[in-house]
Amino acid sequence: MKSSTTEKLKPRKQPVQERSGVTVDAIYTATIQVLLADDMNKLTTTRVAERAGVSVGTLYQYFPNKEALLYAILLKHFEEMARAYEEIAAHHPPAPLSELAACIADTYVSVKMVNPDATEAMYRVAGAINQVRMSSNVFARIGMAICNLLAQASDATFKDPKQVTFTVLSSLAGLSRASFGQLAAGSDALARLQDESRLVAQAYLHAAADKDA
Repeated sequence: MKSSTTEKLKPRKQPVQERSGVTVDAIYTATIQVLLADDMNKLTTTRVAERAGVSVGTLYQYFPNKEALLYAILLKHFEEMARAYEEIAAHHPPAPLSELAACIADTYVSVKMVNPDATEAMYRVAGAINQVRMSSNVFARIGMAICNLLAQASDATFKDPKQVTFTVLSSLAGLSRASFGQLAAGSDALARLQDESRLVAQAYLHAAADKDA
């Protein structure tokens, strides 16, 4: 049942030409604009198509319904996160745990801050999509990349790196979501997000590690 439901959320087709890619990007951008301008309940495929400058029929060529569109937006975000961590993990040399913890936090925040408006919209989408129904592959990629980073620690090891990865990611996610949630209140939480994320990651990872030195 879960697999069948997930299949219904997948895009009908992937853009294979530059022109098609531009269309899909326009749909993504329009979705974010509508999410930010209005309440989540007011988002419709018709409004997104109008904002994107395409017909509803064109939108349906890629996304069969509103939920599939929201699913695609959220999955795109997680894929960007996975690629960022994979790139870092593939090239980072052995280093002290404090440096790796800062790298994990900085990478997370950097993806969120590339487009703060889009990230704010992502959090609205996340509340409407059951993430358990999303492809587990993208989460596995993020987790594996962070485990690989932790393995580069020159002064610490971890008995259960998968659990440690889960906890540090969950902590960063909670802090990020709360910080973006304070935007409307005029809080400076977003300006402090990187520093606070570093503190969270470093404190937790040092507490969870089996120090070699």
